[in-house]
Amino acid sequence: MIGNRMSNIALLAASAIIYSAPPATAARYDGYWSMVAETTNGHCGYIEIGLEITGGRIFSTSGSFAFYPIQLGGRISGSGQARMNAVAGPRIAYGTGRFGEFQAGGTWRGSGPSGLCSGVWSAERS
Repeated sequence: MIGNRMSNIALLAASAIIYSAPPATAARYDGYWSMVAETTNGHCGYIEIGLEITGGRIFSTSGSFAFYPIQLGGRISGSGQARMNAVAGPRIAYGTGRFGEFQAGGTWRGSGPSGLCSGVWSAERS
């Protein structure tokens, strides 16, 4: 019984590692990107963010909002579909979109002390 439990735990752990790793084809988006998030609803304005993509993982390299540095992270699938989360002080935002070889774009929504915001984002390979 203990052996079966250990086997199940090992199998679940291996599955989690395999399925959480980005596909190798996502690496074609690797590099530095310049992103702009524009607000279409709410009071969040225009936000510039520097990104680095490595192995299908997205990281912010620069950018701030309301005097707080932006901490952005996310993932890109092999087909270019992206999901991102960003935090700047008490503000949080979620975005989805699609990356191409040189350009990307999508939508985002967020909340903070001044209420809800949403908009569109675009990015270009630097």
